[in-house]
Amino acid sequence: MTEIILKDNLEQRKIDALLNFLKSWDIDAELRITNAEKSTEVIEFSLSKGIWSDYDINPEELRDKAWKR
Repeated sequence: MTEIILKDNLEQRKIDALLNFLKSWDIDAELRITNAEKSTEVIEFSLSKGIWSDYDINPEELRDKAWKR
């Protein structure tokens, strides 16, 4: 099986035209509409990057200071 994924929402007339074209070449095609998959990757908070890299502070201290405002 070969899959073609269309990433943008297309007008129905364009989808119909594409399916008709494929069928005219005797290519068995079907339309499946799915929701985009959301990334579930968890990224660990790191102080070694960005503005806090030059400071001597750990993540817990930073969170405490941020939430006490």
